[in-house]
Amino acid sequence: MSDMSGWVPIRIEWQDSRPMVDWGYRGARRFTEPFFAQTVNACLRHPADLLFRHQTPLEELGEIAASQPGIRPTGFIFHMSRCGSTLISQMLAAAPSNIVLSEAGPIDEILRAHFRHPEITEAQREQWLRWLVGALAWRRHPAERNAFIKFDCWHVLFLPLIQRAFPDVPWIFLYREPLEVMASAQKQLGGQMIPGVLQPGLFGWDEATVAKMTLFEYAARALAKLCEAALAQAKAGHGRLVNYRQLPGAVWPALMDYWNVSCSAEETERMLSAATLNAKNPVLPFEGDSQAKRDSATAEIRALTQQWLAGVYQQLEAQRLTRGFA
Repeated sequence: MSDMSGWVPIRIEWQDSRPMVDWGYRGARRFTEPFFAQTVNACLRHPADLLFRHQTPLEELGEIAASQPGIRPTGFIFHMSRCGSTLISQMLAAAPSNIVLSEAGPIDEILRAHFRHPEITEAQREQWLRWLVGALAWRRHPAERNAFIKFDCWHVLFLPLIQRAFPDVPWIFLYREPLEVMASAQKQLGGQMIPGVLQPGLFGWDEATVAKMTLFEYAARALAKLCEAALAQAKAGHGRLVNYRQLPGAVWPALMDYWNVSCSAEETERMLSAATLNAKNPVLPFEGDSQAKRDSATAEIRALTQQWLAGVYQQLEAQRLTRGFA
């Protein structure tokens, strides 16, 4: 078996019904960009990746993970979307001791593999996820000792499966006043808010149900499904809830304690410094936009938010005050 230390799984491809792992050469490059795909795109320009291509059957990940084990996940970040999760991941990535995997495409491909091939079982996806995370979280620098995963927002719908794969990893669900999230969607829809991008079955719908929804109704109802999934798990005693308005200072010491992570004064300074920047475009300073978002919401957006999201938001708030970082 080849030494894959300098390589990272970048996508899952299918040859008929067999999943294959494509590897990209990363060398010693850290995951410091806001999203996994940005780091991968930079790696794909490396001469080693241009000259050579590594592809292995997915089942070989088990052997690779066993021979080159990665850092055990330290914490998981789930989120409603447009609510500060990238801020948290960028703060974590500012510390050299942290590996941060932000919305990694291969993870999504494994979690939704059963939509492509219905014969794939939950047990298979659990095992594949453990192997994949093990390979993604290889230590490449002596300082690295923690590994965090920020999942895509719809992955909260897979929380039971993810918790079975990693039962001891503490997780948070980040959410925001829904009118602000919907106002952001009004300006630019995320993929999860556009009918047809994700399988209707992911939300428990069929195509006929989706076809009856307006564009922004779909967005509101999809966001509600994410919040309801997180609320159900939180009520069952799992995870912690975080409201966007608590970021960064109000929860940062408590959050690191929850993840059982100790940071040096220098690392803490780096992370708090990262919070002063625009998380998605770190060359720009952070500027609060909550009021501007609320003011920009149309009558349609306000009505849909009240109909589909206001209730679950209040329930999240009540649960957070009971067992969150209030």
